[in-house]
Amino acid sequence: MSASSRSARPRRRRRFGRRWLSARGRRLEITRSGWLFILLTLAVGFAAINSGANLLHALFGAQMALIIGSGVLSEATLRRVEVQRLPRGSLYAAEPGALEVRLRNRDGKRDVLAVSVEDDDERDDPGACEPVFAVRIAAGETIVLPTRVTMPARGRHRLPRAVVATRFPFGLFVKRRELPVEAAVRVYPRRVPAPARPPEPQLSRPVETGRQRSRSGDYHGLRPYREGDEWRRLHWRATARLGQPVVREHEAGGEARLRLRLGPGTTGEPGFEAEVERVAAEARLRLGRDHAEVELFYGDRCLVPSGAGPAQQQRILDVLAEVG
Repeated sequence: MSASSRSARPRRRRRFGRRWLSARGRRLEITRSGWLFILLTLAVGFAAINSGANLLHALFGAQMALIIGSGVLSEATLRRVEVQRLPRGSLYAAEPGALEVRLRNRDGKRDVLAVSVEDDDERDDPGACEPVFAVRIAAGETIVLPTRVTMPARGRHRLPRAVVATRFPFGLFVKRRELPVEAAVRVYPRRVPAPARPPEPQLSRPVETGRQRSRSGDYHGLRPYREGDEWRRLHWRATARLGQPVVREHEAGGEARLRLRLGPGTTGEPGFEAEVERVAAEARLRLGRDHAEVELFYGDRCLVPSGAGPAQQQRILDVLAEVG
């Protein structure tokens, strides 16, 4: 028997037991202490029947009341808790992202004790969220707990299905309540280093870096050719002299313009996903450090017209998150 099959069998048995004790969005799991307490209760019950001792009957009744009271109190605890999970900032594929969990006590008179929010291990949802635990939520209070979520792929995905759970009051059982399905969140392409640039040649006329550059206006200088530059801007004499493409730059109110191209593909294909990540890294580099104007093409179709600044970077990343 392989190691994977050995590790899978206990998980299947545990899942079967939880389904057996499931009803109307609730699941009950008996802890090790709970099993010991149940066995002790049964032993006391048999002893009481065989001996007829009143003390054993009283003890058996108290133990049964403890089990029933545990179920009632845990159900009341779960009913009073309202849960909401919200991303804090952008989420990137295969990278832990910030998430906040809001826990609200809907009861204005009684506190809620010992509740946690965790992934529903009965479902094979993509992604994983770290659990959070609240010791106490005062009556009518809302608390916010930070956690992290990891989504495996870009696109629009729902967060992993979650449950709110409690061992309150005696730790004999773990009762779980399924949470409703939440709205989908946008996951951006995995962040990878931008492709390395070739070393810039020593031009006969140095380029001043303190000015803005555009496709038109007064002549400014020369710089190496970059992917997406228009061929009509090539300076043929400097190109022939240096042995590599060189383009003209002009002074204007705009900045250097770059066209990013992404070949058609299908989400999930390794080659296409790697190309999406490369284009996203190039967009972050050009729009962040280089202060360039960038436009995005998908094949021959322009998806994002030319623009600059953080807003343009956000527009391009939004498109790349769902393209293909």
